[in-house]
Amino acid sequence: MLDLLLVNPLFLKDDPVERRVMTPYFPLGLLYLAASVREAGYRVAVFDGMFHDHESAFPDVLKYEQPRTVGISVLATVRRSALRLAEIAHDFGSAVLLGGADPTGRPEPYLQHERGGCHPVDAVVVGEGEQTLVELLAVMKPGETEPSRLRSVRGIAYRDSEGKVQSTAMRPLREDLDDLPLPAWDLVDIESYRSAWLQHHEHFSLPLITARGCPYSCSWCQKNVFGRSFRQHSPGRVADEMIQLKQRYAPDQLRIVDDVLGINRSWMRAWRTAVREREAGMPFECLCRVDLLDEETAGILKDVGCRRISFGAESGSQRILDAMGKEIRVEQIQRAAEVCRDNGIETYFYIMLGYPGEEWRDIRATIALLRKTVPDAFSMTVAYPLPGTPFYEEVKDRLLVAPDWDYSAENRLVFERRYSTAFYRWVQRLLFKEWILARRRRKGERMRPAGWLRQILSLWVLRALTWIHRFRPVGRGARRETSLSESGTG
Repeated sequence: MLDLLLVNPLFLKDDPVERRVMTPYFPLGLLYLAASVREAGYRVAVFDGMFHDHESAFPDVLKYEQPRTVGISVLATVRRSALRLAEIAHDFGSAVLLGGADPTGRPEPYLQHERGGCHPVDAVVVGEGEQTLVELLAVMKPGETEPSRLRSVRGIAYRDSEGKVQSTAMRPLREDLDDLPLPAWDLVDIESYRSAWLQHHEHFSLPLITARGCPYSCSWCQKNVFGRSFRQHSPGRVADEMIQLKQRYAPDQLRIVDDVLGINRSWMRAWRTAVREREAGMPFECLCRVDLLDEETAGILKDVGCRRISFGAESGSQRILDAMGKEIRVEQIQRAAEVCRDNGIETYFYIMLGYPGEEWRDIRATIALLRKTVPDAFSMTVAYPLPGTPFYEEVKDRLLVAPDWDYSAENRLVFERRYSTAFYRWVQRLLFKEWILARRRRKGERMRPAGWLRQILSLWVLRALTWIHRFRPVGRGARRETSLSESGTG
């Protein structure tokens, strides 16, 4: 019998956007949990839904592994899938634990229906899970949810004997990340990921994390698990992990999945030295803030192997950036794009539309930003309030009833806003068109006069249609916005 089966509930075949972009990364957080549990002496395996046909394979895995406990990692985008798998595990007879950003921010919906019925979930891990999970395995028994067995475990939510949701004291965040064992890479099917990447992109990418948390205060960012903290592995530990990945799995590149890289300048310098000493450098992409990137930081990143930096540009309107609590200036976005271009590093922008208070003039400012900076790629999403964020608190009185997301990049209209769903669809088309033309101009692409005329005419038509849809009435019912996560890539 297995002590713990950890579950990634994202099924690629159910997700049209993920299938289209095909950049699958396995859940690195689960592999840290698996490694910690295994280090404590428990038998652990991972069910990774990524390449399975929906949940149909899950019962067979349960029968084969016979897990005493099943732990499922949950984001808001896969909540429906996670609860289906929880039901299957519960019916099989396993104890069921949930963890991750969404259940940490709102454990109640996972433990109890609004109508009074209970989900088949025995406990929710709140916050960082490594030590909490080890302690839970010592007290959990399949089919036995006696609250007295759970009260002593910090960092969980559970139902008491009367069915009410209770929470124990929060577990302090781990200070020394180097105490954690390396992720249990051997528990996932690396070759399936390699095959998918090579088939669609002709290169293979693996994830790496150097730090946990983010000290900044963007109003829409959910910090439920790591809090507003920032803790880093030592530079040498990161370089050691890079060389192990390089030697064992030979990826073509890495994706550093930190919330933000580049906060600690001295750490960055030491990391560069450690990577050079171990000959661990390889191409990678990362996420950085525009106010952290200067010539020195860009040079360090370039030396270590950085080929692309993603920035949360969000908006070209200073008014909206201030409302978001971004603590950056539009001029810094423009400067970061210039620094990257000067250092031969590609740029990727995340753009957010529909933030409360956004008006047509703010959207025009975002269009102007894309035209001026011309990132190598960008993506657009419509603002979505996640529980536990200042943004959610701001709009909670205007929330609409909306069902769970059907796939991971889907947005739902969940609060009353000024403009309609159709308007934002046209805005996204317009932003993409403006960016395409700006890229062609910057590259000096030659086109016959008739071709340029067609492009300019189509742009003006898009501008006119977008402007007209500003005046379309906004319905009060919950609407699906199934095309409101778009991307532009070159």
